[in-house]
Amino acid sequence: MEAKILKFICANQGAVDAEELMFNLFPGQSTSEVISNQSKFALCSSNGQQRVVARTSLRLCRKKGCPGSCGGLHLCKNFLYTGSCHFLQRRGCSFPHVLNSDYNQRLLIEHELEGLSRAELCTLLLQSDNSMLPAICFDYNNGDGVFGRCTSGVDCERLHICQKYLTQSCSCSRAHDFFAPQPIKSLHNKMVPDSIIQCLKSAYANREALRLHMRGGSGRAMRGNPIGAAGGQEGNGADEQKGRQKNKNVKGKYTNYRMGRNNSSKEVKKKPNFVVLLFFFSFLLDKTEICMYFIKGHCKHDGT
Repeated sequence: MEAKILKFICANQGAVDAEELMFNLFPGQSTSEVISNQSKFALCSSNGQQRVVARTSLRLCRKKGCPGSCGGLHLCKNFLYTGSCHFLQRRGCSFPHVLNSDYNQRLLIEHELEGLSRAELCTLLLQSDNSMLPAICFDYNNGDGVFGRCTSGVDCERLHICQKYLTQSCSCSRAHDFFAPQPIKSLHNKMVPDSIIQCLKSAYANREALRLHMRGGSGRAMRGNPIGAAGGQEGNGADEQKGRQKNKNVKGKYTNYRMGRNNSSKEVKKKPNFVVLLFFFSFLLDKTEICMYFIKGHCKHDGT
């Protein structure tokens, strides 16, 4: 059943409305019952409408001459995109061009993707494997000016495209065309062909939906480009964790500083004032000694 659902979604640009999916494949059944495998499907909300986005943990191996210990698909990215590779006719290509090799078939069966065509598999990997496409530049989407807050400008490795445009209509001054100078340069650097670029809006929209789904659907915009996220939309989880730990350490140091400052103040208050004590003792020495028994009223030396 899951293979049927996955193929249907990938044949429809990687995501479908939940209502449409249920109507076509499982009329009368509950969406939550059908879409229960969180590793393959994500039930996301887009503009108030539930959509089912397909995903996979399978990745494309980018290591030349990999012995097969990576667990990634051994396939030329150009071949995955178009079914051919122009490098083969020029200087040769270092990556395999056989999708149904024994090694790849074992991985596809393991991930239950053997029923997908090359084009459907390409759709699934584009929105699941963050290394295949450049990330959206969040700095470009914030601030004023031609490049927003992005200091790299045209040379930015991330994509200068309007983030709002991915999920809804928008008429702002930011780029809404993947063939604009900066986006096309960034995409060509990632070896993405024009035939794929013309249908990238859905891929990036699905990536954004998955990113928000992984973050609990908060929808909160990021304030800057995540460190180490040049090749991925979500950034590196380890980097985010380090950032949180760094903030925690800074906060701890600040708290310790304040606690130390308060403790020091208390210690200063506990220290005796030697000037006052010296004055007090000198005052006592100048006075006549008084008998304690006399004070109590029964001194035997009274009157002497």
